[in-house]
Parts: sequence; structure tokens; C-alpha cells
Amino acid sequence: MPRQPKPFFRKQTQSWYFSTGGQQINLGKDKDAAFAKFHQMMADPATIATDNTTLYELSQTYLDWVQTNRKKATYDRSLHYLKSFIDKVGKQLKVTHLKPFHVNRWIDKPTWNSTSRADAIGVVQRNLNWAVEQGYLLRNPIAGMRKPKKKRRDVFYTHEQWQQIREHAKAPFDDLLDFLCCTGCRPIEARTIEARFILDDMVIFPTDQSKGETEPRVIYLVPKAAEILARLATKHPTGHVFRNSKDRSWTKDSIKCRLDRISKKVKFHVIAYGARHSWATHALTSGGIDSIAAAHLMGHKDPAMVAQVYSHLAKQPEFLRAQAAKAIQGHPTK
Repeated sequence: MPRQPKPFFRKQTQSWYFSTGGQQINLGKDKDAAFAKFHQMMADPATIATDNTTLYELSQTYLDWVQTNRKKATYDRSLHYLKSFIDKVGKQLKVTHLKPFHVNRWIDKPTWNSTSRADAIGVVQRNLNWAVEQGYLLRNPIAGMRKPKKKRRDVFYTHEQWQQIREHAKAPFDDLLDFLCCTGCRPIEARTIEARFILDDMVIFPTDQSKGETEPRVIYLVPKAAEILARLATKHPTGHVFRNSKDRSWTKDSIKCRLDRISKKVKFHVIAYGARHSWATHALTSGGIDSIAAAHLMGHKDPAMVAQVYSHLAKQPEFLRAQAAKAIQGHPTK
């Protein structure tokens, strides 16, 4: 009959252990707590595997799953943050030993703003929540950890500022900027458009390539946007239609590099999302469309998102005066 394991005390570490499956499990320094944990683990052997799982092992299993089941961009993002996290905490740290301070020490980088830090915590938490769902863990050790508020990207440009930006945008980058300005679409949507997605005056992304992956994303094309796509689709019938001078697809980083150079010339900060925010600001003010229509055109499922992001409009008295006058048009008390 096999010998049953039992806790033993190690003087060198002043801790209690027990051996199983060729491994020694640390039960802690307190005897009563160690024996209680021992009996709990023997009653539920699954906790033994959980107790010995390292963050590195868990991250590799999770990344394999993400690579198979999610978009490449999601995998690349997860790989970037998880590799950075493991490099910080080491490959030997057990999941059960993970504490919020490990994460806080990791994200405390001068080059990371609040958005990057929130994104980093989010990736680690998704890894751990996935492990709980799959049965690798009994609980997420940092569940409920607070994330920094993301930095708002409600940058928008006046007509004069946009003209300055365009003056310094050389071909073929100018086509991409014009398309963003005309449609208000997300930069990632513009740079991943393919000729096969274009149907008359619309761009229709398949469900699995749309944000949220629940329904197709439709971008409605005004004449100028339609002309740009028709010309580029003829030139690039396969693959992404927006490409740089070396015939390579635009990436997030290559767009940022171009806009950083333009920022230095115009003396104000220029970001790709600024075109989207500028489109929305114009549409909701001088454009005269309501927030529900704007939300659908921008690809938001919830109109409340538009109201939340573009709350700066409430600080424009002239806009509110015009809205107040419009609100009583045809009203019997007018």
C-alpha cells in the first residue's frame, strides 16, 4: 500500500511542506494553517496542480489559445504585455503567490501613460480569468484590482488646423488622411480595407473582422471617399488598398511615425484618432446630425458612447444656444 503523504517541517526555511508526485508543496510557516491547507488539498487534488502552476506556464497556455481563437492583433497585444510581465516577475513565480504589488511594480514605467497601464493590467486579468473559466485556477488572485483611468483621446482639430496637417501630408499618406476625415472611421478600419469589402457606396467588413465580432461593420462612403477607394482598389485588387510608397500596408506604428513628423512641423499634437473625433464634433455641431445617427455611422453600438466621449460639446455655448432654438421649432408656445 503506497505511503500517504503528510506535512513535515524544514528548519532551513522555517516552513511546512508535503511531497506528492515528485514535488514538494510549500504549506507556509504557521503549523495550524499549514495542516488545514494540507487537508484541503488532499480533499481536492485539483488544488495541488493550481498551487504549483507558474505564471509563465499559464501565460504560455493562454497565448496558445489566443493565437488559435482570436485575431492576430489580439495575440500580438497579449504577447507584448505578458512577455513584459514575465520578464519583470520571473518565470518561477507561482500563480498563488501573485499579489497586486507585483503588477503595480511592473506597470510603474515612466514611458507608460495611464492608458498603457490600464491595458497592461487588463491583459493579465484576462489571462487569469480565462484560466479560471478553463479550470486551470480556482480563482483570480488579482480579481478586482483597480486599473488607472484611461487617457481620453478626444483630440479634435479645427478646419484651419486640418488644413495645416494636410499641407504636410505627402502622397500616398494623404489619401489615408482624407479617407479618415471623410468617413470618421477608426484608423484600424481604414488601414485594413480590402477591395473585396467595397460594395457600391459602402465598405462592409465581415463579422469576424469587425469590432466586437457580433455583426458586420458598414462604412458609408461620401463621394470623395468613394473616389479614393475606387482608385486604390483598381491599383490593389487584393490585400489592403491603403499602402505606403514601398507598397506595404500601413501599420499603427508607421502611421504614428508619419503623424509625429507632421506634429513637429505644425507645432501641435497630431494623432490618427483626431480625424475621427473631428468628424464627430463637426457632425454633431455644424453637421446637424443627431447622436444616434452619428453613433451608427461611427460603428458604435450604443449611442451613449458618443454622448460620453463628446461631452466637450456641452461646453460650447453657441452650440447649445442653437440646440435650444432648434428644440422649440414648431412648438405651440414659440
